[in-house]
Amino acid sequence: MHVEFSRRKNSSSRTARKRNGSAIAETGPALFILLIMILFPLIDLMYMGVAYSIVYYLNHLETRELAVRVAAETDLVLQEVDNNYVTTGFGKFVGLSVPRISHPLPNKATRQGDPLLVTCTTVATVDPFLNLPFIMPVSGINSPATFSVTSSRLQEELGEN
Repeated sequence: MHVEFSRRKNSSSRTARKRNGSAIAETGPALFILLIMILFPLIDLMYMGVAYSIVYYLNHLETRELAVRVAAETDLVLQEVDNNYVTTGFGKFVGLSVPRISHPLPNKATRQGDPLLVTCTTVATVDPFLNLPFIMPVSGINSPATFSVTSSRLQEELGEN
């Protein structure tokens, strides 16, 4: 009887092993779907959120600097701020470069209104953190995303009054 009992134990453990062994075959496709379809695009989308906030901050710095300068210095100010920004931590992190930053407004910034209002638009193109192999191009996932930020600020006094 003892022999028969051990034989049953072995046969039941074999069927349990056969039932549990098929789960390892599904691990590869499950990891592929989890990483390529969910995790990496989520990382790219979070990175694009950070990149937008960095472009927004660049525009804020430009508008703040333009508000304390005269209109004749607009080109010089924007070039100086852009050059300084792309060589520091934030600009380097998202891979900004001066040729990928533009200011499409006439004369690169406008000044209008009774209390003089300075308006600056910054357009920047940012590459995704990870390029993923999708069939069609998706901005921010496998192709560059372009952000356009516009802000206004009151012109400072400039010592005229």
